Amino acid sequence: MAAPDVARALVDERASREPARPEAEALARAIAEAGQGSVRSVVFFGSQRSGAAARNQWSAFDLFVLTDGYGRFYRGLRAAGKQRRSPGLFAWLNSWLPPNQISFRMAVTGGELHGKCAVIDRAAFSRDTSTERRDHFCAGRLFQPAQVVYAAEPGARGEALAALASAHAVTLAWIRPWLPESFDAESYCRTLLRVSLSKEIRPEPGGRSDALFEAQREELLPLYSRLLAAYAEDGALRAVGEGRYALAAPVSSRERAAVESYFRRSLVRATLRWSKYVVTFEDWLDYLLRKAERHTGKKIELTSRERRWPLLFLWPRVFRYLRDKDL
Repeated sequence: MAAPDVARALVDERASREPARPEAEALARAIAEAGQGSVRSVVFFGSQRSGAAARNQWSAFDLFVLTDGYGRFYRGLRAAGKQRRSPGLFAWLNSWLPPNQISFRMAVTGGELHGKCAVIDRAAFSRDTSTERRDHFCAGRLFQPAQVVYAAEPGARGEALAALASAHAVTLAWIRPWLPESFDAESYCRTLLRVSLSKEIRPEPGGRSDALFEAQREELLPLYSRLLAAYAEDGALRAVGEGRYALAAPVSSRERAAVESYFRRSLVRATLRWSKYVVTFEDWLDYLLRKAERHTGKKIELTSRERRWPLLFLWPRVFRYLRDKDL
């Protein structure tokens, strides 16, 4: 079997046995109801899915919301009282540079559930987890375990699972320049996490990639052990010992430059997305600060100038963070 076929079989196998997280399912159903029939599926991922972060009152559930139409989705949110700004503006921003990040809250007994939703149409989701992806946003999150917690119908679930499988299958294409001379599934996964996190603007502390690996070890290792064997069968890797592999062909200078260009382009697009979040994500600055404080264990105090004009005056902090972070 080719590596993409193996990845699909492994993702399907995991999906058939993993229990659903009730809170994530409840959020997904509420989002689909508010979306007035425009939601194809909802994918649950991130630290709440992996268990890499403890739950507290500030916790959010990371969700990809796959839609059939941005306009209909945002008009539905507006009619349900879940969005105050222009549906047309949100739909345009989503088409220009998918996904949008939005905040979705629902009341439950004793509090509320908070979804941090990456809204994307199904065509863009399929493309951006494939070899045709335009940046690292989707692929960089979904090579880790994720779960389809809502599907409008069986075909929608199949589409979402196929995209998740593709995100796993394409990992070798972007990680080759950073792999050690020989590696097993553990060193492969640790390298994926370290490189992926280091290439994004994310408020993560030093050692975060190791913490993510340990939280997901039992899910990552069986899947990637079998996927590496499939790569070897395809001829992309060669076996050099029991469960250990090496690249079948060395990384050329042209390939290294192309992958580095891919990550630079991703960083530019990620920066542009941050400018969108000021519009699309309610209370984005406070959410970001709470997340950074939770991950770093340090209290962050903004100056009045930084809080009033964050897009102008927070950049020195961002650049210091990118300079100093050690993943």
